[in-house]
Amino acid sequence: MEAEGNLLTVLPINNEEDEDDYQKRRMSSSLQSLEVMQPEEKEDDEDIPESLSRGIFDRIFGKMRAGSLRGSIFAMTSLSIGTGCLSFTKKVIQFGFVWFGVFLIISAYAIYWSLVGMIRVSRKHGDLEYSSSVKKILGKIPALVIDIMTMVYSFGIIITYEVIIFTLIGRTIYEFFIDHEEYKSYNEYEANEWNTLTYNIVVLLIISILLIPLCLAKDIGKMKFFSLFGIIALFYTIIVLIIQCPFFFKHYINNVYKSDDESTHANWIDITRSFNSDLDFFTGFATVIFSFACHQGAFPVFRTLKKNNPRRINKVFKRSIILDLLIYFLIYISSFLTTPLKSEDLIIFRESIFENDIFMNIAKISIIFELFFLIPSNFNSLRCSLFHLMFGNEDVENVRNIVLTLVTLSLSSLIGALYKGILTYISLLGGFCCTTICFLIPGSMIIKCEWREMKTYEKVLNVLAVVVLCFMGFIGGIESVIQCFKG
Repeated sequence: MEAEGNLLTVLPINNEEDEDDYQKRRMSSSLQSLEVMQPEEKEDDEDIPESLSRGIFDRIFGKMRAGSLRGSIFAMTSLSIGTGCLSFTKKVIQFGFVWFGVFLIISAYAIYWSLVGMIRVSRKHGDLEYSSSVKKILGKIPALVIDIMTMVYSFGIIITYEVIIFTLIGRTIYEFFIDHEEYKSYNEYEANEWNTLTYNIVVLLIISILLIPLCLAKDIGKMKFFSLFGIIALFYTIIVLIIQCPFFFKHYINNVYKSDDESTHANWIDITRSFNSDLDFFTGFATVIFSFACHQGAFPVFRTLKKNNPRRINKVFKRSIILDLLIYFLIYISSFLTTPLKSEDLIIFRESIFENDIFMNIAKISIIFELFFLIPSNFNSLRCSLFHLMFGNEDVENVRNIVLTLVTLSLSSLIGALYKGILTYISLLGGFCCTTICFLIPGSMIIKCEWREMKTYEKVLNVLAVVVLCFMGFIGGIESVIQCFKG
């Protein structure tokens, strides 16, 4: 085997050879390994025959193999990209179009800093699993906090997805089966019929019953196809938003905008609107962090990456976050141009200006199916964390599995029926869970492990970064709890 971080190869000692012969054989083996490794280090992606030249097209569209650079980048991006980014619109309106873009860039850099630092210090301690790495570096209590936050996050995601599914079903029913002469808009239909406690409980229980067999499955790996379908559904939705946004903005200019009425002017650069009684600046930060969070999945990606040295894993993190950022820019720009004055919780909930918005209706239906198959994945994370915390292992025993599935889905349906504030759920999870998982714990690990190596200004910057990021996130989480009680 090879000692990590050491070029000298450890070989079994032959009793018949002396120390000098052993050292020569060890050095010879190490040099051979180095000769093989050096050309590969120059490769940015999969191993390919030397006879083949790799152009830009081949690097981007060539075959993606397990453990490859592009495969790892795709895995990290898929961990981050989700429905959270569809909730940007309201925050863009509060922050101002320009400042929200700046906010995204700053948040992306903060995530990159914590990811790189977290993997770096974990690698030094020889542990590449998040919870056990935290336990080694910070102790049992922070490790317990990570397990609890992971369970709360997974449970919160299940509730959020069920509420989104419920809302999308209602909007789909309105589009296809409700007389639009009777109800001029979905909001009118929702207020009079769909959004009643009876409908809420019945529909959410039906959703939970349909989810039971999916959540009982022990091997989530068999559902990889549906994860790919979810990514395709989300990208289809983004494409529809981009294509339609010029028509919506033209409608806004022609029918809503008045040069002498400031209430009809879009907020392009006034960030002061986010410093209001609802603390939109802080809940906006929590929403953005929710959309970037991917720390739990970083360790499996690192373990499976071929030649997972610091240069390559940093390249994976950097490129995946840049890709996230590019996608989020497309979403927030098209969302703002679609609804520059007032928006629903998710941009796909916006009222259509078309007589028959078939493409967005297809997007809504595809998102319903996407979330149906994302819930079991999050339930599996909840199940593993809970079993590990309670029983010391992640073995899925049948009776425990059935009881946990029924209790979790019943409780999530009840909570979702009583409160359906999607943005509140997202900012609450982002404010408490994601801030802890992405900044508080990784930042503490970095500071504790590298404090002696840091220069004075580095110590100040690192401590200041952790304090400011955690303060913003937790304030956003606290405000979300207040909004829950306000209803």
